Amino acid sequence: MLLELLISIVVLVVGLGGIMILLISAMYTNSTAGKDTTSTMVAEHVLEQISAQPANATTVLQLTDCGNTTWNINTTGSALGAGSGGAYGGNGTSLTVAGVVDWTQDYANVPAGYAMQYTACGAGGRQIVYDVRWDVITMTNYSRMAIVSARPVGSAAAGGLRFIFPPNLRTIAGM
Repeated sequence: MLLELLISIVVLVVGLGGIMILLISAMYTNSTAGKDTTSTMVAEHVLEQISAQPANATTVLQLTDCGNTTWNINTTGSALGAGSGGAYGGNGTSLTVAGVVDWTQDYANVPAGYAMQYTACGAGGRQIVYDVRWDVITMTNYSRMAIVSARPVGSAAAGGLRFIFPPNLRTIAGM
């Protein structure tokens, strides 16, 4: 009887150990999913600010983050391949041949007003910093395309396995 009790305790401990690993993994996945969702929301916020301006506007917008830093959002576009966005972009961060933000470009090399290290407010006072970049392409005098992408700072160091690919949101706005 004592031997049966010992065997049942060992089986119980092994089973609970497996469940504990699953719980820890689920908590970690939930945390990273939250960061990925917030990066999409930050990119969407910047995209909405840019698209709310007339297509031919050269207005520099301001956005204040949770760290009380005020960031300039440059909305000036240029023709495809004619601006600072490289051969595939307008004004702003470089774009790849697929038309998405080129994350291999150093943050320091992105033109002023087309990138920010946005601090988002988190639950329980935890703040997360997001690298946000955008490019504005003038299509006509009355329309432009904006491409915005964001990712948590430090996600590149994780080998790309800890976070999803950064969202690339685009819209065509005009007036």
